Amino acid sequence: MATTTTSPSSRYAAGSARDRRYRTEAIVLTRLDYGETDRILTLFTPHFGKVQAIAKGARKAGSKLGPHLDYFGRVSLQLAKGRELDVVTSAELIEPHERLRLDLDAFGHASYFAELVRHLTQDREENGRIYDLLKRSLSVLNENVDPWPVTRHFELALLSALGYQPELLHCVNCRREIEPVPNAFSPSLGGMLCPLCRGVDPSSVPVSVNAQKYLRQLLRHGLVATIRLQPSADERWEIERTIRDYLRYVAERDFSSLRVLSTLNLPGTGALHGPA
Repeated sequence: MATTTTSPSSRYAAGSARDRRYRTEAIVLTRLDYGETDRILTLFTPHFGKVQAIAKGARKAGSKLGPHLDYFGRVSLQLAKGRELDVVTSAELIEPHERLRLDLDAFGHASYFAELVRHLTQDREENGRIYDLLKRSLSVLNENVDPWPVTRHFELALLSALGYQPELLHCVNCRREIEPVPNAFSPSLGGMLCPLCRGVDPSSVPVSVNAQKYLRQLLRHGLVATIRLQPSADERWEIERTIRDYLRYVAERDFSSLRVLSTLNLPGTGALHGPA
């Protein structure tokens, strides 16, 4: 007797619609117009990680989905699992973050957060810690605060959540405790090198005592403890350069949103120009 086999795709298609549906909170990282009326989204969720989805008809006049799926919005969604893209079936806006889309400076920094999350996380890899970090950081950025400390905190906290927390307290080579003197940071080794060990990585970059203190404070105590600190312009440049050199090493890429911020050259963008 001949036997018939069912392909995995056929079995999937035969599954009940209820089995394929799920509900989640999400933050919209990117959106891309597709076809005549659809929109493809990159979403970050607390339990399903990064998800690629399509919102069918979202660009139609009067669409019930479109107004809820803007950049950086926090939304409650119902989706149906698809072979390549999940399908958004309903959307409800929780937190619109309107200022992030109306203010060019805020939009640039929010885009940078989204780009970091997009490139440093894997599809469908749960990380509630990163979701909470992104949610809180976008909310603070939306409150018209100085974006520079918010961005530095986001960068460091994201690195830590991904398992790349930089070593700021001990020399990464000899393990001696870092002394309050100018030390150097090595992106390839992931932390500080004391003056005796700096030759281990000739490409390491010196970091002043005050810049080191700020980094340690930010790492230990977070944004609330550091937001009122006022590093000098040169110290800001050092701090920013140190974190971003490490991010580039970890990601093995540059980030396009940083080039946009540098081009804008707006006050508070934290663009890397170096000390005057």
